[in-house]
Amino acid sequence: MQKAKKSYSDNRARRNLTHLNTELQDVQRIMVQNIDDVLQRGAALSELDSKASNLSLLSEKYKKDAHFLNMSSAYTKLAAAATVVFVVFLYFWIL
Repeated sequence: MQKAKKSYSDNRARRNLTHLNTELQDVQRIMVQNIDDVLQRGAALSELDSKASNLSLLSEKYKKDAHFLNMSSAYTKLAAAATVVFVVFLYFWIL
């Protein structure tokens, strides 16, 4: 007991303990910061994943809409060409 009392009452040992305590607090602060950073990265990754899913869905919708518009345009061009052919046919039929 006397030995422990002597080591704690020694100024050099107290300084060593204070230094050790300071280092432990620094390590604790760094570890807490690291854990916070990991949690923030996890949140950012989940947000990025949801944005990627939304982008995938929107690109599928865009693909379907583009196909529909292309087909609609082709039918319109076909109808216009058929009308022109019909008018030309009628023109030559009447003459």
